[in-house]
Amino acid sequence: GKLVTPALGDTVLSGVTRRSVLQLARDWGMEVEERPIRVAEVVEGIKAGKITEAFGAGTAATIAHIAVINHEGTDLELPPVEQREFSNKVLKALDDIRTGRTDDPYGWAVKV
Repeated sequence: GKLVTPALGDTVLSGVTRRSVLQLARDWGMEVEERPIRVAEVVEGIKAGKITEAFGAGTAATIAHIAVINHEGTDLELPPVEQREFSNKVLKALDDIRTGRTDDPYGWAVKV
């Protein structure tokens, strides 16, 4: 029920897709937390079933689901993509706005 993402810095850029994902999450009532994320926290979260989704966001990929995270030779598998509620919802919303299938309440789409 919470979206946790690294804060902006040297390795996390302020991109339009990232900002769009965060805006949608907030508008849908999801808590968004921008902060450093430790590897141990991710490993523990996946093992405990607390981390149910992981994805990258960017202009070319929009949403790139992460299926497996390998840590020290151990594969930590995340639930199948079909079961990922938030990332699938945000991917559909962004695609629908981008293609004009739905209204763009944010003014993100610009005709060229």
